[in-house]
Amino acid sequence: MELMLWWVLLPASAAVAWAVWAGLRRNGQPNVRRRPVAHADRLTALPEYQAALRRHRRRLLLAGTACAVLLASTAVAAARPVDVATTRPEQHNRDIMLCLDASGSMSSADAAVVDVFSGLARKFNGERIGLTIFDSSAIQVFPLTDDYAYAQEQLQLAKDAFDGKPGSSGFLDGTWSGRGSSLIGDGLASCLNSFQGSAGTGSTVPQRSRSVVLATDNFLSGAPIMTLDQAAQLAKDRSVHLYALNPGDVDYGTGPDQPGAQLRAAAESTGGSYYALDNPDAVSGIVAAVERTETAAIQGAPRAVLTEVPGVPLAAALLSALVLCAALWHVQPPRRRGRQGTSARPGQPARRAWLRRTAIVLLIGAAVLRPGLPGGTVQAASADLNVFFVVDTTTSMVAEDYGGAAPRLEGVRKDIKAIAEKLPGARFSVITFDTTAHVRMPLSTDTLALETVTDVLEPQVTAYAKGSSITAARKVLAERLAAARDSHPGRPRLVYYLGDGEQTSGKEPAAMAFDAGLVAGGAVLGYGTPEGGRMKQNTGLDSGDGTGGGAGAGRSDGYVRDSGGQDALSVIDEGRLRTIAAQLGVPYVHRDAGASVADMMQQAHPGRAAHSDSDGSVTAPTELYWLFAAGAFLLALPEAVAVLRRLRGLPRAVRTEDA
Repeated sequence: MELMLWWVLLPASAAVAWAVWAGLRRNGQPNVRRRPVAHADRLTALPEYQAALRRHRRRLLLAGTACAVLLASTAVAAARPVDVATTRPEQHNRDIMLCLDASGSMSSADAAVVDVFSGLARKFNGERIGLTIFDSSAIQVFPLTDDYAYAQEQLQLAKDAFDGKPGSSGFLDGTWSGRGSSLIGDGLASCLNSFQGSAGTGSTVPQRSRSVVLATDNFLSGAPIMTLDQAAQLAKDRSVHLYALNPGDVDYGTGPDQPGAQLRAAAESTGGSYYALDNPDAVSGIVAAVERTETAAIQGAPRAVLTEVPGVPLAAALLSALVLCAALWHVQPPRRRGRQGTSARPGQPARRAWLRRTAIVLLIGAAVLRPGLPGGTVQAASADLNVFFVVDTTTSMVAEDYGGAAPRLEGVRKDIKAIAEKLPGARFSVITFDTTAHVRMPLSTDTLALETVTDVLEPQVTAYAKGSSITAARKVLAERLAAARDSHPGRPRLVYYLGDGEQTSGKEPAAMAFDAGLVAGGAVLGYGTPEGGRMKQNTGLDSGDGTGGGAGAGRSDGYVRDSGGQDALSVIDEGRLRTIAAQLGVPYVHRDAGASVADMMQQAHPGRAAHSDSDGSVTAPTELYWLFAAGAFLLALPEAVAVLRRLRGLPRAVRTEDA
């Protein structure tokens, strides 16, 4: 529990200190009503008098204790205690995949196409966007994300490559791995598979509105696995709208078999549209069309909301107020005895005191009812962190020694999702490494995308494994950390390194060291056992279940063999993992199946969710209980002064022995 208005306790403490001083200080003016009484010592020595004095003192002490609790509880309630509650609100945003034909016939127009994509990205607000480029084969430049800064950065790299900037040709690596060129149908199908779930029309899972912006001249050169018409039908079956941008918009006739006409027909068959790149309405038309698409309600990323929880202090205040009134009833009844022949009438001071006590109870009772005004908001909270998951995806990470016989990657998947649940509102990125490192997910608050990326984590194809370094992600991580620092200097950056520490490159790993202040926290999480586990081979082929990927895709029944023909064993190297932890300045935690996530998070010092003006708010009534609690606190101060004065003025009780 935290206090939204914690500073209220400062003046409240000062007021209580004044009340204590006023109640205990000696009054300089003598009581003019006091009269001397003869033989008073005999009266005060009587056992009945002493017993009555002790009862009176106990009641005053009870009243004083109740008054102290009343002051403390009303002060806390006036400070508005809050708790951070995690919710998963419904989202209605859209997914847009930018699909770029990078074939030779497009080279003169590719830079302009990237500028169009940049224009699209600048106009989006809340949508997730991704980029896939293709020629004879397709590669995903970045997955669906709402990190527009990262998208702009990648689009600039694409523009540099298409403009022929020295050193940028590697951007297109991987697009020429197949046979032929400009296989539009295959490229479009790859883009369609980038959407989460890739479910057909029979799926009962609610999906975001999906759109593909396809830039191609539709000049086919080769034998694709899937034609453009087949890919368009697949898009239609999956409720994906296709928006086509044709840089040339040139046909060799008016027949329906011409490239431009075919592209237009394919786009319009999905409910999308077709534009020439130089059409001034292209960008605005596509954005307007995307915004008109129906949005499906889905469970969004977890958010932390500051929820006011005054129940305990208000209950304590109400109980202590009732106890105070009951104790003072016996000490100072609400009516005094009148003179002979007259009825009993309340004295003015006593009447004012009981009116004040009644008001205290009524104010606290009103606060307990939690009155509020409609039209208010509850401010959201955010962990306000950039969290980087650096995941080892070498072959050793499928060693079957996690929880007995499960692959180590299973533990990695569980821990990534658990960490994300503990840090609602944070921005997450996933970097994987084997022989090389890749950004699988740029920084994003979209934990649905994080779950998707995590679910499809797979080791590299066994045939391609040629030895890897446990710090292969050092350069990529350093670049992403520096970019995050430059874009949000005040946001701490956490690094969670998940691996087994097995170095297979034959060289000593480079130091995982960065500039001071780049890494604010996190942990190195180790998986595996000293006894080791066998590793199933990954063929890289489809699993044959129709999913086209996901956990377990590409596995074979065979295990990796060592030089002697026996099943190879992978063992954890905790010494190297501890070294990486020391270099990053974070703790090392070995992860076993069923191990507590809370303990690991506590060691990682991730911080906690706090008030954030930038994360929006949730509609809720404007709470008024704290105003009533503050009023009860002010009215309770005179009661504290009066009780202390009565206690100070009491004579000491004398113990008498029976004769």
